[in-house]
Amino acid sequence: MEAQSRGDGLADFDPTILRTTDDEQKRLGPEARQALRRLNRHSLKSGRVSPRRYNLTISHAHRFVWFRVAKVGTRTILGHLQRSGVELDVAHAMRIRYPVEAFSDYYKFAFVRHPLDRFVSAWQNKVVDSNYYGFEPEQLLRMQQLEAFAEWTAGQDLEDAATVDQHLVLQSRAVDLTQVDHLGRLETFAEDFAVVCRRLAIPELVEEDSRNQSTYDGPTVASDEVREQIADLYRLDFQVLGYRLP
Repeated sequence: MEAQSRGDGLADFDPTILRTTDDEQKRLGPEARQALRRLNRHSLKSGRVSPRRYNLTISHAHRFVWFRVAKVGTRTILGHLQRSGVELDVAHAMRIRYPVEAFSDYYKFAFVRHPLDRFVSAWQNKVVDSNYYGFEPEQLLRMQQLEAFAEWTAGQDLEDAATVDQHLVLQSRAVDLTQVDHLGRLETFAEDFAVVCRRLAIPELVEEDSRNQSTYDGPTVASDEVREQIADLYRLDFQVLGYRLP
């Protein structure tokens, strides 16, 4: 009655309305988008929906919300969930606010990674191995140097998960740290993901299935100067997530 009296629409909000389709896995379906827009109109100021936007994977049957952080074992986790028969109602919704209280009894987890190693991994995968950012040939050649890519990244608003590329956004902005139940680390992935598997009552991951845990040793490819620059860019992540500054 309290929620109804405020007119925020949460009292009759069914979290299972949030779904994606096989054809459009990165965007909620029309009914879900309409329901969230209606809820947002009443709730943005009251805090009934999350103040930030997140990339979410949701299973209603297993009652979990996974805050996906790019370059932190996402394909490994996704592959294991699929092989374990976990139905993903929201496959990979991008940059959405979600009704926090409607998911209060869902298990929420995420994984993070040392900011320097994550940045080097993104550079290696998205710049050196491909031209994900669409650089012109001359600029792409320059971006083969980690220092140049760090300078380019410095021009992005890394705190704004709604606009910045998901591979570069601050991890502390990609996860709702006020709601997450389990925050695992790529550095201790096997044991941390085992906790998630046990909680979801699915088989634990076997070592040979961990194919996406690429490990680029940041300190070996970055000069002291660029390590300091990356540390400045991701200082909040180092501080909030407890990683040691270079």
